[in-house]
Amino acid sequence: MSSSSFDSTKLHPITKTLLEKRGVVGDQEIEDFLFPSYEKHIGDPFGIHGMVQAVDRITNAIRSGEKIAVYSDYDCDGVPGGVLLREFFDTIGYPVEMYIPHRHNEGYGIHTHAVDALKKKGVTLIITVDLAITNIEEIAYAKSVGVDFIVSDHHLPIHDEDGVQVVPEAVAVINSKQDVCTYHDDMLCGCAVAWKIACGVLSRLRTDISLGAVHETAKNLPVGYEKWMLDLVGISTISDMVPLVKENRALAHYGIRVLQKTKRPGLLHIFNEQRMKKEYLTEEDIAFTIAPRVNAASRMGDPIQAHMMLYEKDREAAEGYARDLELLNTQRKAEVKDIVSGIVFSHDVYKNDVVVVGDMSWGPGILGLIAQKIIDETGKPVFVWGQGDDKTSVKGSCRSRGDVHVVDLMAHVGHDVFSHWGGHEQAGGFSVLVENIDKLSDALNASIGKIEKKDIASQTVVADIDLSMDDINEVTYKALAPFAPFGVGNPKPVFSFSNVTPLSTKRFGKKNEHLEIVYPTTGGGKVKAIQFFVSDATEEKAQSPHTLLANLEKSYFGFKVELRLRIVDIQ
Repeated sequence: MSSSSFDSTKLHPITKTLLEKRGVVGDQEIEDFLFPSYEKHIGDPFGIHGMVQAVDRITNAIRSGEKIAVYSDYDCDGVPGGVLLREFFDTIGYPVEMYIPHRHNEGYGIHTHAVDALKKKGVTLIITVDLAITNIEEIAYAKSVGVDFIVSDHHLPIHDEDGVQVVPEAVAVINSKQDVCTYHDDMLCGCAVAWKIACGVLSRLRTDISLGAVHETAKNLPVGYEKWMLDLVGISTISDMVPLVKENRALAHYGIRVLQKTKRPGLLHIFNEQRMKKEYLTEEDIAFTIAPRVNAASRMGDPIQAHMMLYEKDREAAEGYARDLELLNTQRKAEVKDIVSGIVFSHDVYKNDVVVVGDMSWGPGILGLIAQKIIDETGKPVFVWGQGDDKTSVKGSCRSRGDVHVVDLMAHVGHDVFSHWGGHEQAGGFSVLVENIDKLSDALNASIGKIEKKDIASQTVVADIDLSMDDINEVTYKALAPFAPFGVGNPKPVFSFSNVTPLSTKRFGKKNEHLEIVYPTTGGGKVKAIQFFVSDATEEKAQSPHTLLANLEKSYFGFKVELRLRIVDIQ
């Protein structure tokens, strides 16, 4: 849609109101938001600092026949990013080695033993995905043994004592969070950064005749081939919860469109088993169906299983990987539930201001999930510890609602208890020597009263617009549709329905853990509202007149199309 033909006065009143509440005003800004454009909103990869050097080094490696490796993280950002680069090199006829560190056996980041293993295979250039910006020593080691690195990452660089950013001595560092980088969006996910490299390399290959057969292959790829890699970028952009504004909004938008046409047999198997139609896939399907299964591989098994589910083209083999991930995800949910239930019913751990729980049998891949479950239950800061790298230390994960800055809290306790700590305001990680673990709870609870806290009591859900049940129709849904995809920085609109009385309420799900409410319209129609994992108290509130806060959504579950409300709160 061109700006010359766009007229915001013709938008539905609900659309205009929501745009105003989000601070999106003026025809051009509104058009840019509602209609993301590939050409306009996705930037030139060479606008990222270091891209020229990265492309030079990769094309020189291809020209001289060097062996290249891709080294990706093990989560649902790094795994799709690793698949993306591997597939890209396959497509241009230059296959690469693949390396993904094992979450339990190796841990996050670059490891010198991995560099040694790749060097023994003849690798002289390693491209990272979603990691390595803080691996200063490991990349210096690689350089000393003749292995070059191109660091592709989106995490924050570290700083020295003078506050100066320090990055690895790599051939190139592609990370727009560097102070020296002026790229227009510094919030791309790791997979998107890897895609930028692929785009940059492809543009060079198409014009550099000295690259021989690889040049011919690249030149003959269809115009716009790089857009077909965006399914993986879309998965990672949604899964890694980067803000869905600026370029990320366009990447998520086009990524979902490509994903709706996917031919990846592993994903098709998952969609079929979950009774999903790929043509109607949304950001929620990525967040709640694809991402947990990809992440289950590193949490409960081996990340290569998730990599192969996305990468494998043979249907039978890909479906095998998809089934493996389903089993791991089921195992992950059961293990977390069992642990949390055991904590709830057998330990009096919730009385303290900071909840601290742990066991040496708990794997590091599920600690964050346990912490989140406990904070949902208590609202208190939670520190969960489990298996460490060896028998002398434990690893941990922590969460807070935002009232307590967990990194500040750990810093106040300091090295008297913690060996290492890091993270951000609401989530972090730590390690503690075994002999100090008994001090952890007392130290945290002694320190929490000495740090500044935020008042989040006022951060209640506020509705965007007041509606009636008569407004729940296709016209209203179409007024909301251009706001998708929703996520961080672009939340789903919340609507308020005042003084409503349901026709019926009922439980559903395998264990009746979900709630369905049916409301009447003035014309004799009905509107369904649902909420997952509700308490008995919520159901009781729903049976009397109340104010309902809800999102409007369209469900395609079980191949049945249904317009309904998703309950946010009952007041």
